Amino acid sequence: MDAALNYELKAQGSYEQGKPIIIEFRIENQSLKEVWILKWYTPLEGIKGKIFDVTCDGKEIPYEGRMMKRGNPVKDDYLHLSSGESAGAQVDLAQAYSLSKCNECVVKFKGRIPDVVFEEQQVPRPADEHAAVEVVGKAVSFQIVG
Repeated sequence: MDAALNYELKAQGSYEQGKPIIIEFRIENQSLKEVWILKWYTPLEGIKGKIFDVTCDGKEIPYEGRMMKRGNPVKDDYLHLSSGESAGAQVDLAQAYSLSKCNECVVKFKGRIPDVVFEEQQVPRPADEHAAVEVVGKAVSFQIVG
């Protein structure tokens, strides 16, 4: 059974350089079954790894934030979504990327959930049993003004 998960990113039209750059992330379960998704490496846990592709005026911006080394997850690392339900979070890109003035900054979530479970009794699963799922969504773009 495949998980039908989609994500959406939202941003303002422009942000001021040196100020927070708040991006909204939302993930939706479009399948007919309930799912438990591992929040690791998604905006649902904040920015704790290179989870976004960021380009400004066509130039890739390197990730400068924290990198996490992980063991096995616990139940609280998973988020339950019923059929049709969604969940979201806001993150500040300025905490993990050095973003300077640009005409077009494009941000895309890498689109990968490290583990998706369809039965609650299987939560949490050990890392060697994780089944990653790709999620579909669109990039968001904005300006950074000086």
